[in-house]
Amino acid sequence: MILALTALAIMSANYFGENYATLTSHLLNLAITAPLVVVSILLIINERAHGNFGRAWVFFTTFVILWFIAERIWSVYELIYKVNPWPSEADILWLAGYPLYFIFTIYYLKPFRNVISAKMVTLVIGILITITAFLIYYTILQKSDLSEFETMLGLAYPMGDTIALAPIIIGLVLFFRGQVNFLWSCLLIGMLCFVVSDYGFLFLSLDETYYTGHPIDILYLWAYLFLLFGVNDHIKIFRKQNQENRFNDQEGFR
Repeated sequence: MILALTALAIMSANYFGENYATLTSHLLNLAITAPLVVVSILLIINERAHGNFGRAWVFFTTFVILWFIAERIWSVYELIYKVNPWPSEADILWLAGYPLYFIFTIYYLKPFRNVISAKMVTLVIGILITITAFLIYYTILQKSDLSEFETMLGLAYPMGDTIALAPIIIGLVLFFRGQVNFLWSCLLIGMLCFVVSDYGFLFLSLDETYYTGHPIDILYLWAYLFLLFGVNDHIKIFRKQNQENRFNDQEGFR
């Protein structure tokens, strides 16, 4: 329901014009990412960093904070200073968040390494090579007024997403096998939404048709919502855990 309402809000705002769409996108982003940051920090404060899952959440929370600050920098440049926020300092924070999220997924999947086969890893690597080759080929073919730096910067996001796809695909395979909790998988699906939306951002930027509030931003907002759903579910799980097996009972987190 929330996903549908978010999409409806963006589409309705676009009906009234680009300025309305931009403002709506910024407001929805703040309304979603602020609770995500708060809940993530509270989870770390209350539950500490024990075991693989605990360390995973430390990296996840740091990743969320960096991206939240980046989003606010983008908003300030665009809404207050009325200048193009891309490229800006926000890009440094967004790019810095990718390795943190990657480490988070690795820590989370570590207890499941016995069920991750070499065939699965080989398949994932093949998919990533194919996606990367297509992305580079498409970018080279496009004739754009973007500078070489802007083109490379725009390419860095989907490239980072592509690397993040490896644990995402493995996590989704485990999910469909029934080995990972559904709302935990929301964290992985959320990044998958970022993957698609960043590809869209790059292609639209090359065509110079992207603006904040573009319908492609629906996927950005959905991605943050999925992350929020996952964190909220994790907190509910902890309320059912005994003090002795916090972060250490693998079966309780599947």
